[in-house]
Formats: sequence, C-alpha cells, structure tokens
Amino acid sequence: MRRFSLIILLFLSAALSATAQVRYGLMGSVQASNVASTVDLTSLGPTLGTLTVPINQRVGFRAGLMADVPVTDRLSIQPQLLYSVKGGNVDVGTFVGTVLTKFGLPSTTFPIETSISRVVVNYIELPVLALYSIDAGPGRLRVGAGPYAAVAVSGSVNGAPINFNTDGFHKHDLGATASVGYELPLGLNVSVYYAHGLTNFSKNATPNLSSLNPTNPTASLDPSAFGGTLRNRSYGFSIGYFIK
Repeated sequence: MRRFSLIILLFLSAALSATAQVRYGLMGSVQASNVASTVDLTSLGPTLGTLTVPINQRVGFRAGLMADVPVTDRLSIQPQLLYSVKGGNVDVGTFVGTVLTKFGLPSTTFPIETSISRVVVNYIELPVLALYSIDAGPGRLRVGAGPYAAVAVSGSVNGAPINFNTDGFHKHDLGATASVGYELPLGLNVSVYYAHGLTNFSKNATPNLSSLNPTNPTASLDPSAFGGTLRNRSYGFSIGYFIK
C-alpha cells in the first residue's frame, strides 16, 4: 500500500512541476458498484472447491476536486480527490444455501429481511489519470487511465457501523481506473469511467464456520466472515467543470 501510494505521489509531483498552466475544477458522479468475491472452501474439505459469492450492484456517488496539468498540447495529468461511496448487496441466502448443499445438508431459506447483506463503504479516493486529448467538433475527446489509492473513512453492514480496527475489513484500497470523456471550451466536461480494485480488503483468509450456521442466519450477514477475497468494482458517469 505505501509503495503504491508513493508511486502515485511521485507521479503527481512530477505533473505539478510542469511549467504549463494548471486548471482546477469540481466533479460529481453517479456510480454503480459491487464487490467481486470468491471463497476457497478447500480448507473445510478438499472436494468443496472455490465458490463465487453472489453480490449485486448498488448505486452510490462520488464527488470532489480535480486538477488538470498539461504536459504537452495533447497529454495531461489529472489528479482527483474524491469522496466515493462503494459497496454491494450480498445475496447471503443463496450463498449459504449453496455451501450447505456442498456439505450435503438441506438448503436453508432465509427470511427476506435477513437474506441480503447491504454493505456500504465510504472512501476518500485519489485517482491520477494520464489523459490524451483529440480534437473533435467544438471540444476535445479525452481518453485516459491511471492508478488510484483510497482509504475508508466509514462503512456499514445493514446499517450497523463497521469498525475497521476490529471487524473483518481492511480500510485501504488500491486499483486502476480508465475514463473516456468530452470537454467543451468553456470547461464543462462529461465522462464515463471504470474502476477496478486490486486489493483484497477482507482480513479473513478462511471461512468462519459460525457464519454458515443455518440456525443463526443473522451471523451470515458480514461477507468478510466468509473468508476468501473482496475486491471493489465500480463504473459511472461524471460531470465536471474547470473554473476559469
């Protein structure tokens, strides 16, 4: 995490040292996010294999500040400092039912109000994009990609706060993002983006058997208790404006 963050900071420092004029602006996004998760059950039995945890998308947002640092006439570096709401809706009933079936036990049907684990994690996020501009009509088409680093400042599972010091979630996230957008001469710009988290933010390598207890379905609501991996995925639509 520290090495990756240092690379981003060095990249950003080099960009800000450019002699060209730096522009500053505001941006906001509507984003859909979920969590890619798999659980390796071989520690409980060699024939159980690896399962994909069903996690559905949830709609959130991100908003904050951005800068645009020209390197050449067409290439620029764009650091962003954003508040980003991510997470996903975990289908606990389906997952636990699948696990129980693997153990040869009858699948358990969970009550509707406890079968979905609604996970929300709020991040302070720093993407740094290298953008290439192409003249198109009155404005410019801008295509780019780069790394991001993020730290969670709060979160909840079904409304219960996450304590990142004691619960099963790491608070740091690293990943890569790509963007395609269009900017008008007056500074207004729109874009679509995709962010691919690379960090496993689950602290648990193996499943917690109590989370698979069919007589206590509420114990299954924290997806980090399943062990395995949790990685952020998100995409969205952004509107921004560079202040003259």
